[in-house]
Amino acid sequence: HFHFHSTLAMVSQFNRQIFRLQPIQIASWHQLGATTHRSFLRELTDRLLLGQAGVGGEHRYAADRVYWFGRPKLPGSFEAGVVTLEQRSFDARLVLGLFDVGVEEPVMLYAADRISMDTSGRP
Repeated sequence: HFHFHSTLAMVSQFNRQIFRLQPIQIASWHQLGATTHRSFLRELTDRLLLGQAGVGGEHRYAADRVYWFGRPKLPGSFEAGVVTLEQRSFDARLVLGLFDVGVEEPVMLYAADRISMDTSGRP
């Protein structure tokens, strides 16, 4: 019972107004499949972050989780955006929101810590 209410709170907290959304296409479930979705979601997060001030360079993702709130119709057109929840010296807690076009609540949220790395692979 608690989990259901916390899920509803999460969806309402991450509505489309807090994201700077961009249109994207997802070709198939293969992109979001269990073995490949993290790679796809990390690449999508990087692409959406590209061009934002102070973002770039070597990095890795840690502590990532995917939350599904619906079943996207694939192949299909969606809107996606990234919001930074917490920024620290060498890392940031990010949330990628995936929305059906024009819909207020996300179909999926991807939460991850993005850790900046130096050239020798250290944070």
